[in-house]
Amino acid sequence: MRCGVFKRIFLLYALVMFVAILFIEIYITAAVRESYIHDLKGNLSAQIALIANSIPFNQTNIDNLCRQLKEKTGARITVIGNDGRVIGDSDNAASLMDNHSGRPEIEQSISSDTGMSIRQSDTMKYDSLYVAKKVVKGENLEGFVRLAVPLKEVDRSINILRIKIILIVSIVLSATGIFALWQTEYLRRLLGQVTDFSKALARGEIDKRLFIKGAVEFDEIARNLNTMAVHLQGIIVQSEEEEERLNAILKSIPDALLIIDSKGIIQLASSASSEFFGDFSIAGRQFIEIVRNQEFSDLMDSVRENILPGVAEFRLDYPREKYLVVRVSPLFYKDEELSGYVAVFHDITMLNKLEQVRKDFVANVSHEIKTPITAIKGFADTLLDGALDDKEHAVKFLKTIKSNSERINSLVDDLMIISKIELGVIKIEKSVTDIGDVIENVLTILKDKAAGKNLYVRTSINQEQREINADKDRLTQILTNLVDNAIKFTEAGGVTLGADKENGKTFLFVEDTGIGIPEKHLPRLGERFYRVDPARSRKMGGTGLGLAIVKHLVRAHGWDMHIESTPGRGTKIKINL
Repeated sequence: MRCGVFKRIFLLYALVMFVAILFIEIYITAAVRESYIHDLKGNLSAQIALIANSIPFNQTNIDNLCRQLKEKTGARITVIGNDGRVIGDSDNAASLMDNHSGRPEIEQSISSDTGMSIRQSDTMKYDSLYVAKKVVKGENLEGFVRLAVPLKEVDRSINILRIKIILIVSIVLSATGIFALWQTEYLRRLLGQVTDFSKALARGEIDKRLFIKGAVEFDEIARNLNTMAVHLQGIIVQSEEEEERLNAILKSIPDALLIIDSKGIIQLASSASSEFFGDFSIAGRQFIEIVRNQEFSDLMDSVRENILPGVAEFRLDYPREKYLVVRVSPLFYKDEELSGYVAVFHDITMLNKLEQVRKDFVANVSHEIKTPITAIKGFADTLLDGALDDKEHAVKFLKTIKSNSERINSLVDDLMIISKIELGVIKIEKSVTDIGDVIENVLTILKDKAAGKNLYVRTSINQEQREINADKDRLTQILTNLVDNAIKFTEAGGVTLGADKENGKTFLFVEDTGIGIPEKHLPRLGERFYRVDPARSRKMGGTGLGLAIVKHLVRAHGWDMHIESTPGRGTKIKINL
């Protein structure tokens, strides 16, 4: 404001004041000087007319007469002959003066009877007013009489007048300027109030109001600004409510939602987006920086070209492996003008895994059943083809058929157990159970199997944690399956079975010194028919359902199972109660 409109107004006013003073000074002083000189010329002309007839032009030196006439008229008198020779002068000796026939006033008087000029005197060296009149007697030109008055006094008077005019005009203009500055400052304060109010609105202080007293011209502006502030407050409140609703909706959406503008920059993202794409700022970045996948980029290009919604399914490797299905729809704020896109991502990782498990289950069941059935069919055909008469080989073939039928029976039994657990047919009936008794039963069942491989089976029971709340029969089944697996995959050392406490919570564990399990297999352990080493597992007579049964029984108890393993050093399975 200080360097703005009011400064320009003040500078403009100062310029106008200066030009006005300059104009008044030049115009008035010039007019007064011209009027003064005009009157002086008339006065000198009248004096010349009075003294012209008393001048003796036939004499050669009349300086004394000129001096006497100067005392009466107060003007310098010069008498000039018809040839331009000076024959008398009141201020200088005539004999020493130049010929005056070329003087402007003399030349004018020849043609118009009276001549006048203002110029610097060659002898006096200052400006003077010269008035000359030709003197004619009959038809003969006698000469010229010239009166000269110095303009020093005229200029002095004019300067005094100029000073007075400038002083008066300056006083008037200064008073007017002071009043104008006062009014300008008053307007500046009023506009300052309006400016401060507008800045407050710009900062979001919409509860403020503008009150201006004693300024009728600004009353309507104040009313309009206050009305605007009220409307703006309502709009902002409504906008904040809509924003809160939108944020609540975005937070409650379990899927990732991105709103992308026409340039590919993400303008808005739901809260779940960070879980999908990483915990960092998403808004304001190119979508290709966030969703690094070629299928999604191709889908965006397709929607941009066709202006139609599109769907794609792809795998995302960062920040962790996910399978996503995305639907991208064009966004229009104006008719037929593409403003951006709305992309909704749905995590189908679990569905994909379940589908893969289903496929693996079907394939594994088919494979697990087909192998013994093929063996049974092959040996049965062999017996029917004549091997039945060969007593030695017939018995061997029948034992193989029995072994494979038992394998099928075990497989069906295990599948039935899992199905019954999932369907809730097998009920978990918890009661206070002594862990030591359960472990003794397990050791009784499996000690011969461990001894057959020269393996030790040890127990480690925290005496403070001997009693737990569990289904004794199902707990026996859980530990039996875990210890049996540990024995199968341990060639040296042995198995430790027990119970302990960690962070105030009890857990059961089975730890072996076996071959261990690579880390990449750990997440899938417990899936039906999943084997780390399928050939070895089948060779040992496993159905691939032991850990799956354990996993289901642990969950049925409301517990949780955790597997830790290092290849070549062994495996530890913890059941947190």
